[in-house]
Amino acid sequence: MRISRPLDFTYKGHLQNLYYVNDSIDQQEMHQLLTRFRELGATLSHVPPVLFVIDYMHSRYLVMTESSRLITSYDPRDFLEGGIPMLLEIFHRDDFRIYNECIFPANVSFLKTQSFAEHSKFIFSYNFRVKHKSGRYLPVLQRGCYITSPETGLPLYSLGMVIDISLFKKDRLVYHNIEKMEEDNGYTVRHTLAENCFYPYEEDRRLSPQETRILQYMAEGLSSKQIADKLKISENTIANHRKNMLKKTSTKNVAELVALACRSGLI
Repeated sequence: MRISRPLDFTYKGHLQNLYYVNDSIDQQEMHQLLTRFRELGATLSHVPPVLFVIDYMHSRYLVMTESSRLITSYDPRDFLEGGIPMLLEIFHRDDFRIYNECIFPANVSFLKTQSFAEHSKFIFSYNFRVKHKSGRYLPVLQRGCYITSPETGLPLYSLGMVIDISLFKKDRLVYHNIEKMEEDNGYTVRHTLAENCFYPYEEDRRLSPQETRILQYMAEGLSSKQIADKLKISENTIANHRKNMLKKTSTKNVAELVALACRSGLI
């Protein structure tokens, strides 16, 4: 794989990079994989999840199952004929910015630290909003893996599944996970290797008045029970607020949270 210009490992940049190279994998192996996916898709033709295979080298879908109708109301042929441009058309703009600039680069950076032989064991998950044909946006969860180049280790194909999570997902945060699937004594064991949370909108990072009060008490050295008594709420509620504050501020523990709050003038 030879590229005469600087690599751009955003999602869009990766697609453009592949346009200028001649990279490939074992075509017989790929044909067998596609056949299995199509057979499975036919079996689950009217049942979630959506199964897909994307060819990054040609910006096209190789597989899109009938279940796409249940989430987007679009015919799978719309995706097969429209390719990645079709996906970008219905991908929520703000969520795609997070995927393009944060999630996909993180996936590529991770793969570059792993041996090529291990790549097929990693599962990459994230949520985003997709536009229904009616115009409304629905939150979905995508879980999948990459088929990578033996020469560069970079993604050439993406395959996986997508499910509607609108019954459970009510916030606007984008979650991203990397897991490794391994066999152990005949069982498949899942190891979580990375967990990330992204905020498409900065206002969602702001601490609520209640969280600010709790943080002030934490800085004064009060225990969760003492804070709960003062605010007349449960200790479990205090714990949930603390967890949300750590997430919003990207801090690892209470000490780091309080130090950040003092430095930035939050309290």
